[in-house]
Amino acid sequence: MAQNILTAINALKNTAVGRCRQRIEEAAQKARELRGRGQTEEEKARSGAATPQCGVTSILKRKHGL
Repeated sequence: MAQNILTAINALKNTAVGRCRQRIEEAAQKARELRGRGQTEEEKARSGAATPQCGVTSILKRKHGL
């Protein structure tokens, strides 16, 4: 009986944590879209390789957001 209750509690906890992680990821995605062009880190890495780095200023802007 006690084992069934603990199993149910753990299942509810895992479900709640999963929902929280999903909400956090959705909020992070929304923040990325509001902040910039909506690119994820993977998309930035792919598109960053295609753009040539001209000077020191442009490199610092891309790297540090200056």
